[in-house]
Amino acid sequence: MRRSIVSTLLLGALASAINLEYLDPTKLQTVVSPDIQKRTALEIIAQYSQITSVEIDPLSFKNNKDTFRLKTHNGTLNIKASSGVAAVWGFNYYLKKYCKSQVEWQFKNVRIPFPLPEVDEIVVANDRFRYYQNVCTASYSFVWWNLQDWHKHIEWMALNGINLALAPVAQESAWAQVYRRLGMTQEEIDRHFTGPAFLSWLRMGNVHGWGGPLPKSWHNLQTDIQNIIINRMRNLGMVHVLPAFNGHVPVSFARLFPNSTFHKVDQWNKFGDEYCCGLFLDPFDPLFSVVGKMFLDEVTIQAPASHIYTADPFNEVRMTLLSTPFVQETAKRIFNTLVDFDKDAVWLIQNWMFVDAPLYWPVTRVKTFINSVPNGRMLILDLQSEQWPQYDLYEMYFGQPFIWCMLHNFGGTLGMFGNMVTINKDVYEVRSRANSTMIGIGLTPEGINQNYVVYDLMLESAWRQSPVQDLEAWVADYAERRYSCNATAEAWKYLLKSVYSFNGLNRVRGKYVTTRRPSLKIKPWAWYKSYDLFAAFRKLVFLNVDGCTDTEGYNYDVVDVARQALQYRAEQLYVNVVNDRSSNTFVYDASIKRFLDALNDLSLILYESPYFSATAWFKKARFLGADPDEADFYEFNARNQITLWGPKGEISDYACKQWAELFRYYYYPRWATFLSATLKAKQAGEDFNEKDTRRVVTASVEIPFVNSRTIPGSYLEPSYSSPITVAKDMYRKWASAPDVEDLPVIIIKSSENKRTTMADVDPGSDETAEPPFVNIIPTTPVQ
Repeated sequence: MRRSIVSTLLLGALASAINLEYLDPTKLQTVVSPDIQKRTALEIIAQYSQITSVEIDPLSFKNNKDTFRLKTHNGTLNIKASSGVAAVWGFNYYLKKYCKSQVEWQFKNVRIPFPLPEVDEIVVANDRFRYYQNVCTASYSFVWWNLQDWHKHIEWMALNGINLALAPVAQESAWAQVYRRLGMTQEEIDRHFTGPAFLSWLRMGNVHGWGGPLPKSWHNLQTDIQNIIINRMRNLGMVHVLPAFNGHVPVSFARLFPNSTFHKVDQWNKFGDEYCCGLFLDPFDPLFSVVGKMFLDEVTIQAPASHIYTADPFNEVRMTLLSTPFVQETAKRIFNTLVDFDKDAVWLIQNWMFVDAPLYWPVTRVKTFINSVPNGRMLILDLQSEQWPQYDLYEMYFGQPFIWCMLHNFGGTLGMFGNMVTINKDVYEVRSRANSTMIGIGLTPEGINQNYVVYDLMLESAWRQSPVQDLEAWVADYAERRYSCNATAEAWKYLLKSVYSFNGLNRVRGKYVTTRRPSLKIKPWAWYKSYDLFAAFRKLVFLNVDGCTDTEGYNYDVVDVARQALQYRAEQLYVNVVNDRSSNTFVYDASIKRFLDALNDLSLILYESPYFSATAWFKKARFLGADPDEADFYEFNARNQITLWGPKGEISDYACKQWAELFRYYYYPRWATFLSATLKAKQAGEDFNEKDTRRVVTASVEIPFVNSRTIPGSYLEPSYSSPITVAKDMYRKWASAPDVEDLPVIIIKSSENKRTTMADVDPGSDETAEPPFVNIIPTTPVQ
């Protein structure tokens, strides 16, 4: 008992002694003048309202946190804010709360009444920072973006108060210059760089070369985006985070520097020698600082420093020689390189390396690593706080500041899912602790454009003083803002009760039976009952109320909920397929046809929305090509990432997408081919060889799809004319299914406060889904 009291007192002392001098928004967000921030904020606001005035006053920061005041006077909305981003955030607050409007990633529904609703309100941010992005988001969501896409997204970031985010930096262009100066040939550089769709994992040292080389047009475009978008971020008072050297170097360095020490990185996700197992430069080697300084010099030629830098040296990285002295020296060398370049530097780091490999990272090693950097000079992203929080295990990161982040999405996959109860509770609880070193909230999804309702709730935790008391009322209000009608509250009550009710430790990664490589060994499960999902489906599509159906948000959700219901039903039918294999041929054949019919209907409903289109993804990629060959190159990258993810399907379907063309030309054909083989084997009385059959599926379906190219008329052209009609037809066809059983509800509950998990990979080597499991690992103080 006495030890517990002493520990609590020490933690409280740590929290009160935290050094935040270098993480001060009043300095970081005020580099650009108030006049420029005002002008930039008004450029965004003017797209929605011409009767809004803005005043930027840096003195209105309160306790180093953004503030905004909203006041209507003589028919004008007056916004006084501490920064440009705070002003735009305040405007969006007004849109949501007073105008029942909504601006999201993919679309907006803004209807401002006249005269303006009266307001006189002051809002102070709960934390110093609202952070955004995962290191993988650049590859899973932003990879094919042009300047217009980025401008739209920066607008969304500002409207939601994001004041700290990774900058879109042309890293490979900078590295190419560094590598040339160090003596690498162009051929060696080409062999090192991956294609655009896989750059996140090149940067983390996981793979190299796959999908490359990078054409000059890529470097040029990324440099243009970097220069313009970083300037836009700065002009709004956003803090842009720049990349720094993390220790990973091309294999050619062994030739160039024979007297330096390098360590071979272990294999990542079954990639072969041609594309995996790069080199990590020994942190005790003087070359480490040389390379790090050269990279920072090159990056900041056109991208001004902001004093916040990111480097993840061990993200899903294993090395034989990993030891406490080794990671300690790595941390020291990275930070010292930053400080030698920028005396006010702060190192931003993801905690994923600790979560991913707890056996490599016992608590004492984590503490040594973190404490190798002075207090307040490392900012840690607790990357998946909504499911695997680590701030308790690591005692508030031993006094270093951290950001409570919601990861939520892996691989940019689709599927309605969320843990809304937890994010509505834990953020507030951790922030209010006496010993808390939490200084911000963050969104860290690997991919966006899905489940926006979850992100909207999370973003509101930046200003709400306490949790939402009635989540059913909150989702009803969300739907009203999204649809401009209040007739869908019942539907959303059932969505909250079903798909958005997850509260466990299971790995939910967006890979369902429909999008997995075919197998007879998959064991589907759920965290909700089908009745609640189909009740939401029914109440959403059978409205008979004017006003809802003409909004993009409503039509998107009609397709998405129908997709989720059909996905669930298809998994039930898959269970029948597996069970009926032991029945007679007639029954088994009928079971196969019904399952495939559900897959076909999934493609039909998805063809009713432009937001569920693979063609759009492919066209965006092709558009970046300077000539037809480059366009083909980019499209290959786009196709491979969302299907095989590697030359041999090393992490196949990790980034799967429930898009119309994928169901019609990829998922359906490979399931049909596979199940046809099982039926033929049964009819012939032969043993079925699943492994060999999957090899045939790869050769006949997967590889041809990845290698094909989008040409006019090559795919079915969608009409987008009748999503509601098609959804109603689907409900009538599939709502009643007396021959199927609900999927087993399997929710792994936490049994202790301090927990961690093994690596985020599928169990087994055949990519089949077993019932969900989690390894709870005690991180003992091993050196």
